[in-house]
Amino acid sequence: MNEALSDKLRSLGVKTGAKDILPPRSDTNGIQNIVDGNFLDSDYGPIFTKETLCVNAYTHGSVFFKISPVTSRFTRWADPTLDPSSIDLSTTIFLDTETTGLAGGTGTIPFMVGLGRFTSQGFLVTQFFMRDPAEERALLDILSRFLAGARTIVTYNGKAFDIPILKTRYVLNNLPSPLNMLAHFDLLPLSRRLWKRRLENRSLKDIESEIIGFSRDQIEVPGWEIPILYFNFLRTGDARPLAGVFYHNVIDIQSLAAIFLLMNKWSENPSGVTTLEPVDALSLAFLIEDTGETAAAADLYEHLLSVDLPVHYHTELQLRYARILKRSGRYDRAAEVLFSDELHTELQVMIQLAKVLEHQQRNYPDALEWTRKAQNLLSETSPSISPSEAQKMKNDLQKRYTRLKGKIENDTAHE
Repeated sequence: MNEALSDKLRSLGVKTGAKDILPPRSDTNGIQNIVDGNFLDSDYGPIFTKETLCVNAYTHGSVFFKISPVTSRFTRWADPTLDPSSIDLSTTIFLDTETTGLAGGTGTIPFMVGLGRFTSQGFLVTQFFMRDPAEERALLDILSRFLAGARTIVTYNGKAFDIPILKTRYVLNNLPSPLNMLAHFDLLPLSRRLWKRRLENRSLKDIESEIIGFSRDQIEVPGWEIPILYFNFLRTGDARPLAGVFYHNVIDIQSLAAIFLLMNKWSENPSGVTTLEPVDALSLAFLIEDTGETAAAADLYEHLLSVDLPVHYHTELQLRYARILKRSGRYDRAAEVLFSDELHTELQVMIQLAKVLEHQQRNYPDALEWTRKAQNLLSETSPSISPSEAQKMKNDLQKRYTRLKGKIENDTAHE
């Protein structure tokens, strides 16, 4: 080749020698030689598939895997808009994806979709894997076939991440989505409500280790590293690091199912879960009350009064329980609950106790005393409320104090 032409081609980035050309990818360490799986045919080509079966009587950490009816109470906890009669574990799919990024959007591709379901043999996880982005239509086609007959899908943060991404991929590939008609349990919001008082973080792995008691093997890879491992695989064809990704995904799905089963078990008899960690039982009681079951909540509150709780949680318990008792006309018991401690240092407890003593028990002298204590506490401390709220509270307390003084004077005048 003319030397001047050769130099010009090199300046344009054109490779002119074999030494600069990358060797072709080898299948020696291809996915089929690293992960125990097989290929399923779709209308758009084959997709690598791996199945993992946890036989009947499997225990994931402390949770025993067993099919049982999904209670209407659990359905109400997860999403009040769901139809409880349509939820059945035999037609429920537990889904988790591994993607090329964690931010979502049209540029994020789910290169692995894992689906778990309960079968007569046990809990079966099926994973579909794209060896190349060109296989996306094949993966989506296989996923549609797999979801045929399913009525419910369970995810962890799936409403914000997994499901929108999958729906986007169906649209971009001009394929009908099988996800639109499925009832959806997203367990993340419910997990936050149940464990926010015990766990600083409520990621799937945090609940898995701290609540369920499951520990992952060393083959596990962190979620943030997974996109990097996949891009390296696309570049080199070496699937050896992906064994940890398959493991990560299958454990995520098993843990997802375990959390679902645990929550459903708690819903079967809420008043009977007195063996829980006290703060978990308290969170459960609040959840039960918030979803309309005040009698069941009251049973748990009554039990928790005698349990050792941090002071601020115990105060929250007193206020909640006293409110239920007042609504049901049990004013004496409400006062007892609020007055169950020898020393009261919580402002809201003092205020509520003053209200019960004044309006329900007509005990104006004691109501006046607790109003005065609340005023002193409010003036001596800096409560975690805004200045405007603090001023409103001071005004309310002063009105109550003046009113109670008048009632006491009026009673004295008529003696």
